[in-house]
Amino acid sequence: MRFVDDDAEPTLELQSAADALGVHYQTAYRWVRNGQLPAQLTAGKYRISARDVAEMRASRQRPQAPKAPSPARLHRQSTHMHEVLLAGDEYAVRKIARSLVDEGTTILELVESVIAPPLRAIGEAWADGSVTISVEHRASAIVERVLGDLLPNPRGRRKGTVVVAAITGDLHSLPTTMAAVALREANWRVHHLGAHTPGEELLAFCASREEVDVAVISLTSPEVRTRAERAAVRIRKSGTPTLVGGAGRTLSDLLEEVQGAVDGRVGRREPQK
Repeated sequence: MRFVDDDAEPTLELQSAADALGVHYQTAYRWVRNGQLPAQLTAGKYRISARDVAEMRASRQRPQAPKAPSPARLHRQSTHMHEVLLAGDEYAVRKIARSLVDEGTTILELVESVIAPPLRAIGEAWADGSVTISVEHRASAIVERVLGDLLPNPRGRRKGTVVVAAITGDLHSLPTTMAAVALREANWRVHHLGAHTPGEELLAFCASREEVDVAVISLTSPEVRTRAERAAVRIRKSGTPTLVGGAGRTLSDLLEEVQGAVDGRVGRREPQK
């Protein structure tokens, strides 16, 4: 590698700069032409500051955060997800989910933009008789297994502790899994009790653990709303803020409400004497 003195600052000829960067001469030339690599044209030859070359090489060696997929790509993948869920192709479902996560999609985005729309469509198709209940159940079971395998474990201090469950009579465990995964990704510690949990057990669980900050009751069946609300009232009276889900509520809404419940609880605490 040959250095050429240019005043006080050492420079490299373009071929030497390309060699230092580990790229072809034409690639380095293109970077010079589009301004990515500053250069001076002297006596018909490009000369690049050795410092600029070193900085660019260091920048290229740093791990690059993946660029999150565009909304258009997420929409296309959601359409594909619908097709493979209807077909019961669990391998394809896993491939779509893992690829998007590897590309930088958060699990929250994966659920809300890619998984939830086809699940709603399949549920509506079952309601109008277009598909059988077995197809709907199979799709939900596949999604639950896939989300379980994608369970995040983010670094850093946890924001607090949340208990997630569905009350007795509500047999749908997938919404509780979605809530648990989204909360864990947002750096909450989660106790996931699943579906069909007796209100008394949920109350006892919260009361036996001083570190529980919020209880979340998933609700997919209108028939058990009264039971869920009664359990929530009892848990709140025991000192644990409690949220009850319902139709039209998103995971983004849940995360905001959990944080709000914790902030409100902290704000209401009596100062220590």
